[in-house]
Amino acid sequence: MNYEETVKKYAELVVKVGLNVQPGQRVVLNADIDAIDFVRELTRASYKAGAREVVQKLTDGPSAQLKYEYAPVEVFETVEQYRIDEVNNYVKDRSANLKIYSQTPELLKDADPAKIAAFAKAMGEANRDYSRAVGRFDFTWSIVAFPNTAWAELVFPDLKGEEARLKLLDEMIKAVRVDQEDPVEAWRLHNEKLNAKAKLLTEKAYDKLHYKSDRTDVEIGLNKGHVWLGASAVNADGITIQVNMPTEEVFTSPDFRRVNGVIGNTRPLSYNSAIIDDFKLTFKDGVVTDFEAGQGYEVLKNMLNSDEGARRLGEIALVPDDSPISNSKVLFYNTLYDENASCHVALGRSFPNAIVNGKEFSKEELVDKGMNTSIIHVDFMIGGPDMSIDGIKEDGTSEPVFRNGNWVI
Repeated sequence: MNYEETVKKYAELVVKVGLNVQPGQRVVLNADIDAIDFVRELTRASYKAGAREVVQKLTDGPSAQLKYEYAPVEVFETVEQYRIDEVNNYVKDRSANLKIYSQTPELLKDADPAKIAAFAKAMGEANRDYSRAVGRFDFTWSIVAFPNTAWAELVFPDLKGEEARLKLLDEMIKAVRVDQEDPVEAWRLHNEKLNAKAKLLTEKAYDKLHYKSDRTDVEIGLNKGHVWLGASAVNADGITIQVNMPTEEVFTSPDFRRVNGVIGNTRPLSYNSAIIDDFKLTFKDGVVTDFEAGQGYEVLKNMLNSDEGARRLGEIALVPDDSPISNSKVLFYNTLYDENASCHVALGRSFPNAIVNGKEFSKEELVDKGMNTSIIHVDFMIGGPDMSIDGIKEDGTSEPVFRNGNWVI
């Protein structure tokens, strides 16, 4: 691998396809300092695309660990107003906002779960307006990842140091199609396929879906007028963006009131840099009434207590087991990647665009239609080679959607 050339091509693809940077636009890069090579190439590519300014918002994992070790819990319970205003201003001036994951998923494994919960709740409440804008695609945003050594050694425990980091980068490059002869064209064709599948599901207009596997047996009701969404999105200015790179999913928001049964995870969940694994959630009339976890029980409990909507679903996404990330057999310990290897659901906030005219509805109207307005949105993976999904229509008839983890429609 030519490291410099690979990072450059990756950055150019993200700027062109992910953010689709427009002349005169501000670009905001949120990243850990471990991703500085990538950040610099993103900065270069953004300016070449016509950005008027590139703002770098950098963090440092070890410094965050020190904060969680020494700062009192009160520090995590408040978000300063200037930080709230800053992100809201990015929405107002239509900045292109990029989140770059580059921290070890176990960064906070020894941190006080109460501090993790306090910070997550404070940020969720502070960013309500921003999160609503994200869900409505009111501005340009995208999420990507870049490897660091600690993360890579977790993914590839038999490798060390730079060898592990470059191996993880190589797997990422394949997943985001940078390794293809024409990555931009590859993404265009990929989007066509996913959007066609989303259109088909929307036309089916199922009343509910029944998921059945070794770890899951649940019925999930769908909203009247629900819309399935594909890989790409169109923001409020009519600009096509790629909000997740990679992505293999089609998704919608269910009726949070109509979920009954048990859902079990099939891949670990990294939540605020703490791992939750081997967990099951029991739903009755849309609410998690019981739960268990082999790892991260306290973190899961605190997450479910974030607010009323945290115990209800806000997203369901269909991903075939026969997909590039799944076929790689790599467990990334990162939701952006692992969710695109498996069908998944999300606790918390719904997507207003996942229902007809959803962007026009008030918060109260969305809730009345079964859309979740929680402060959190947490995806976790439930799919695998034994997953079957049936689409059930209003008249009670059903048809197969997934068998053995893959599409059959």
